[in-house]
Amino acid sequence: MKKSLILLSVIPAFAQPVIEPNFADRLFPYITYGEVWTGTPAVLKDVAVPNVLIVYGSKEDPEVVAQAGKIAFYLGQWVEDIGFGAEEVKQSKIPPLLVSDQQLKNLQWKNIIVVGTNNDIVKELGLSFEKPTVKMVERDGRRILVVGGANKEQTIQSARYLADVRLNFKAGAYRTFFSFVALRGHIEKGEFDTALRLVRSPLGLSACGKNMALAGPMVAQWSDELKAVVKKRNAILYGELPKALEEKNKDKAVELWKEAMLTCYQCHQGIGIPQVRKFKPVEEIHAKHQRIAEGFGLVQVVGDQKSCIACHAGQTQIRGYK
Repeated sequence: MKKSLILLSVIPAFAQPVIEPNFADRLFPYITYGEVWTGTPAVLKDVAVPNVLIVYGSKEDPEVVAQAGKIAFYLGQWVEDIGFGAEEVKQSKIPPLLVSDQQLKNLQWKNIIVVGTNNDIVKELGLSFEKPTVKMVERDGRRILVVGGANKEQTIQSARYLADVRLNFKAGAYRTFFSFVALRGHIEKGEFDTALRLVRSPLGLSACGKNMALAGPMVAQWSDELKAVVKKRNAILYGELPKALEEKNKDKAVELWKEAMLTCYQCHQGIGIPQVRKFKPVEEIHAKHQRIAEGFGLVQVVGDQKSCIACHAGQTQIRGYK
């Protein structure tokens, strides 16, 4: 089946704008984790919230502003809340997300995505573009991701890439990745019905459907050896493993989970096949998988607990996986 040849972490084969510097669109700190709903009995910590403001020019073309809204939409699919509590409601101060360059002057910010070139930020930076471009610059310890082009059409192309491809892909990838870690915890605890729902949920492992659809054109051009790894991984996660969960066969489910994880390592680390992922993920964002595993009592620390590289290097083990 065509679906069976898609992988979680491949990069979509869309028309990509110029990215400056390399991987800037992948490594920008779009989200962080924080406390939400303070002042209520349901207060939670370690919740994914936006770590950026999305900015458009007050005199920008409406079609460009519309693309800024789409970027906000896909960021919203990745995070779990905008980050507010009872006090913010009382003061009518729900955190902003999509603001004009004029509104930005009255706000404190650390990271922004600037959509379009007809705004004060681009003018102050002295930037101009000859091609569709996504460019990251740092000023005074703050990060600015500028989405632009030589004209409106090129700017829209860049914005659509950031929204439809990059943020869309990240939303699916992280939901799938974190759900995969939680899946092992549910299996270990014998929570087979919960595990099966997690596999089939559009907010769980099936969120990878985003990535499958986006990555299809690229995967079609891969070598047979890469395709074989992808096919094995998807056959396990969406066929063999759900069957083991339905049968409540813990030993079989654990073994299949291990095999699926190995296919991830193969692509991420280049084990036995060419390495697919060419960049190191943002550790602050990526490391939540460790806390998820800890929550299930799965992690035995050997070495640097906080580094995602420690896990990949085998310095951190999940009980039963060696």
